[in-house]
Amino acid sequence: MGGLHRQKGGADPGLINRRGLTEQQRAVVATIRMRLTGKQALIYMEGEGYKMSRGTYGRLRRKIKADTLKRLHYIAGFGFEDQHLARIDTVDHIEALMWKEYLLEKSAYKRTLILKEIKELQPYISTYYETTKEVLKNSDGPGQNTGNISNDKTAERPRTIQKL
Repeated sequence: MGGLHRQKGGADPGLINRRGLTEQQRAVVATIRMRLTGKQALIYMEGEGYKMSRGTYGRLRRKIKADTLKRLHYIAGFGFEDQHLARIDTVDHIEALMWKEYLLEKSAYKRTLILKEIKELQPYISTYYETTKEVLKNSDGPGQNTGNISNDKTAERPRTIQKL
């Protein structure tokens, strides 16, 4: 019997998430990443609420592998901007929280450790901003005509990172 039976409550298994996969397909990708045997994969899938036959699992797995390039295009087209902004926001938030902790900390040694952690964030932040510049420069946005990102008012972001 190759039918699919969603046992757990919650999201619709056909709902596509930000990576272009359904929840069921994400579970199949997880079995691939964990390098599970066929039997282990079916047990995992059932535990995730997707009871299926070996044949159905094999078809899903082959389809996912065949659609790899399509998934990359989907991520590049829709997911990149959201994920990129989320990473920038997360790192900025972490840095702000670290500065708060630094100001509250009484121990000179612990303050030094916090400063070291803040310093170690800087390469990540720089990389994110450089990538953002490149994406905007190569996009169809207002900054493309001049090649100067500073002319694109929507791309400007206050830099509060230069605190060290």
